[in-house]
Amino acid sequence: MKLSLLSAAPVLLLASSAAFAQAPAVDPAATPAASPDAPVIAAAPPPAIDVTTTLPPAPAAPPAPAVPAVPAAPPAEVLTPVVPEIPLATKLGIGKDGFWQPAANLQFWVFGANQAGATQTTLRIRRAELRVKGEIIPKFLGFNVMIDPARVLDNNKSTINVGGGGTGTVSANNQGTVTILQDYLVTFMSDYADLSVGQFKIPVSYEGAGSAAKLLFPERAVVSRRFGDQRDLGIKIDKKLGKHFYYQAAVFNGEGQNKLDSNTQKDLALRLELYPIDGIMIGGVGYAGVTRRDSSPTKDRVEADFKLDLANVLLQAEYIHGWDGPTGQATPRPESAGVYAVLGYTFVEKLQPVFRIGYYDPDVHQDLQGKAGERTNLPTGDEVTTYELGLNYYIRGDNAKLQAAWSKYVYKNEPNRGELIVAAQASF
Repeated sequence: MKLSLLSAAPVLLLASSAAFAQAPAVDPAATPAASPDAPVIAAAPPPAIDVTTTLPPAPAAPPAPAVPAVPAAPPAEVLTPVVPEIPLATKLGIGKDGFWQPAANLQFWVFGANQAGATQTTLRIRRAELRVKGEIIPKFLGFNVMIDPARVLDNNKSTINVGGGGTGTVSANNQGTVTILQDYLVTFMSDYADLSVGQFKIPVSYEGAGSAAKLLFPERAVVSRRFGDQRDLGIKIDKKLGKHFYYQAAVFNGEGQNKLDSNTQKDLALRLELYPIDGIMIGGVGYAGVTRRDSSPTKDRVEADFKLDLANVLLQAEYIHGWDGPTGQATPRPESAGVYAVLGYTFVEKLQPVFRIGYYDPDVHQDLQGKAGERTNLPTGDEVTTYELGLNYYIRGDNAKLQAAWSKYVYKNEPNRGELIVAAQASF
């Protein structure tokens, strides 16, 4: 019996603790004291606790905030190493420290003309100029040679007096004025004067002495072709001094291109150019035969030039007056004169319309009738006025350009002549 009570003691202790925890609190002051004689009433046992009862699940944790997805890195681009472009050489070395440069001017024409009802059309290789120039000793000794295979060879003979008093003669073969050898210069350079010997253009006519690659029309003006655009064997001294002055003094055989001198006369030339401001040129030329003027085919020339090239506006003009034949004759020497003026404007550095008007009189003292039956745009004996319209398209300046020009030649006595030239040029 004692063992049973001892065994039940823990259970009773646990039950009483639970009941005490659930029982409401009793205020001793409000509860009347129990009578000692009152019977003791045993408290009811607390309800049994179901230890298997499952507690409610804990609330779920809030979801973690979404982390924005990081885009995948693009595949690394394989970079090709940039190799700097090496500029092309414009000069080729020769000797120890010299150099030379090749150059060319290639012109092709589509040509058409009509005069007195007769029409001519043709394709023409106008120029095939090949040039090599350079300096053997920089800034001291240079050279310049140009040939034009488009020219036709014209071999002939010249009779030259030899010996004192003209006691003997000798015949020499030489190429005529139409030949592939154009320019041939050896030049000694200094700060104030360059001395050149060889064959080159005479300085008469600003347009005629200038480069064929820079012409404003496919063909030069009539007066320029009549007096200029001519080569001769000679010696010259020239130089541009600073930015405002250029001079050229020269002596020539006076016989023309690739010809030996057949007399004792020589031709002297002086050309001066002033540049008061950038874009303006004022020039003048004097040209005369010296010694034996009374018995040689003496040539005398005077010329005035002007050029303005500012703000895309171009104005160019020249006047030339010439005398030909020996002096001291009973009749006046043949006297001729000519003039032209060009006006142009360049749009967006590419398109350039140009207009040229010119006049040439082969004899200012009398009215010549020309040569009957001869049709040519270079007058052989008749006064002519020219009206020309042109259009230049500069693909890359004068190095690559297209030209088109229509020309009207109004003669005084001969039938008028019309010409159309379309030209393509490659030059460097």
